[in-house]
Amino acid sequence: MREITTNVSRRRFITGTAMAGALTALGLAGCAPKASGADELPQTGFTQDMNWDEECEVLVVGSGYAGLAAAIEAKTAGADVKIIEKTNRVGGNSAFAAGDMAVYGSKVQEREGITDSIDAFVNDMLVAGLYLNDEEKCRLIAEKSNETWEWSVEMGATWDQDENGEPYLYPYGGHSIMRTICQGAGGGSNVTGPLSERLSEMGVTVETERMLVELVQNGEGRVIGAIVRDGAMDNDVESGTAVAIHATKAVVLATGGFGRDLEFRMAQDPRLDETVDCTNQEGATAEALKASIKAGAMAVHTDWIQLLPFMSPDEQGYGVAAFYTDGQASYAPTLSKATGKRIVNELTDRKRYADAILETGEPCIQITCAKALYGNGLQDAIDAGITKEFASVEEAAAFYEMPVDAVVEEIKRYNSFVASKVDEDFEKPIPDDAQPIDEAPYYGVRLWPKVHHCMGGVKTDLDCRVLDMDLTPIPGLFAAGEAAGGVHGACRLGSCATTDCLVNGRIAGQMAAAETAEA
Repeated sequence: MREITTNVSRRRFITGTAMAGALTALGLAGCAPKASGADELPQTGFTQDMNWDEECEVLVVGSGYAGLAAAIEAKTAGADVKIIEKTNRVGGNSAFAAGDMAVYGSKVQEREGITDSIDAFVNDMLVAGLYLNDEEKCRLIAEKSNETWEWSVEMGATWDQDENGEPYLYPYGGHSIMRTICQGAGGGSNVTGPLSERLSEMGVTVETERMLVELVQNGEGRVIGAIVRDGAMDNDVESGTAVAIHATKAVVLATGGFGRDLEFRMAQDPRLDETVDCTNQEGATAEALKASIKAGAMAVHTDWIQLLPFMSPDEQGYGVAAFYTDGQASYAPTLSKATGKRIVNELTDRKRYADAILETGEPCIQITCAKALYGNGLQDAIDAGITKEFASVEEAAAFYEMPVDAVVEEIKRYNSFVASKVDEDFEKPIPDDAQPIDEAPYYGVRLWPKVHHCMGGVKTDLDCRVLDMDLTPIPGLFAAGEAAGGVHGACRLGSCATTDCLVNGRIAGQMAAAETAEA
């Protein structure tokens, strides 16, 4: 690969110098390559001539919810679109997600007679995010949630159906009102698959094993392309062949989070070392975020990393636990191994739930019975060896080395809450169809949080334009989904990621296509 030009104006040189301390702290000292321009100071290590290997108008990086939505919208707007994916499969993390979607004002809420509001949706996100969220972004997500869900259906996405063949709502922790539309078997792939097929019908194929490693800017700081590694493997930025792609209108970052990037995430939160597992696919690493920061982007909330509480330490990665244990959260207690007592409102947001488990210092135990069971994930959990069957509560407590008498009493107390529909200890909403846990067979599973979602990323405005350290948009650079930080505050409210990615992915694609092409 030829060397790349990098000449930078005096103003951007001074700005970059001022940022050096912050970038060094993140291990990101340096600058993005700059194409030649007028009145510039040379940057060492690059030649004067920029030669491109490929060209498009809009380059979309990442093929999850946000990237596919962006590519479809940009193509619909008439732009020449190229979409690349660092792994060898389409869909990114989204294809492996549970895929449920928080939607305000849907026909499903209307059918169920549920009254909701934008303000309630936004407030639920703010409470979960400890009020660190970008409130305007939250409001935008809520306002556009239903039209975006309807759009996904138009694009061919499928959602789980009840016995009447209708989509239905699912109770999610942290939501004060039922608004989450349930995804079925296949999870997020029920969305990413149809979206990628639609994109292919439009003449755009996702180009896999192409990893973005650097953004290219001209002398005025506009992003005009990217350096990618063609045939990249194992998240290695030196693998494959370097290719320079000219994006005459814009680059859209839909590169997800960095949950699998052990070194980078430990720099943000040292507690999240190799002993803490991660639910993400292997490509969830930080090279695109690093490239963005080197190009002048402001990074926000990178040390807020969400842990998914209802995971099992007895399997690796996402596994099957959440498809079973999450459903039981409305109906079953989570007990401390040491005390046998409940530790939390099991329907609180993910941060409070995960923190409560972590505070015990060891995996907690969820116990239920066949009569009280919710959902269809039990057999998969048993087959995976993470859920055990018992003849009695006493047997379950003994197996997990818990104080037997305390567990028996706590289950009885919980059953009294089921009967009265009032949780006197943690104020958890008890579902109308909840049943007491009092009839064999009983089931137990260990719970221990895993890294799930990175709240941090590049700062963006309501048009998904990436902002620099002066909160000024970087021309030609957009971001959406988990790659954008600050949206969810300290902790993302469950089922809002799908909404965020699709809403902002569409906006990013529309805005990128509307950019004036580079002269």
